[in-house]
Amino acid sequence: MYGAEVGELIGEVELAAVAASVALARRFVRDELAGDPRRDTAELLVSEACTNSVQHSRSGDGGSFVLALHDRGGVLRCEVVDAGAETVPTRRVGDEPRDNGYGIVLIESLSDRFGFSSGASGRLHTWFELGPAA
Repeated sequence: MYGAEVGELIGEVELAAVAASVALARRFVRDELAGDPRRDTAELLVSEACTNSVQHSRSGDGGSFVLALHDRGGVLRCEVVDAGAETVPTRRVGDEPRDNGYGIVLIESLSDRFGFSSGASGRLHTWFELGPAA
């Protein structure tokens, strides 16, 4: 999808940036990673990344986002690409209880690597990696 450095494509889907698409993204991960012991973790983290795209990016204004799964020599790389926003994914700080804002914390905590990039096009590429299956 976005260069050889992301590895062999397992699957890719473009979804409307609406709340109902988050469930479709989870189903896509379940189907594509059937039998992979990392499936549940990938499903949870993809759900968080896609929710962020729907709620916080310009894609949520009638656009779409792309979810891609790649195999990088046994490392699973999940990437969500959306229309970007005025801000970048940020980890919430503080210990005040809240009902939201934990997506990036989950992604950072449960993945082996995580990052994002934004190019001249303004599109935001949010990705995370899960190490080789045991």
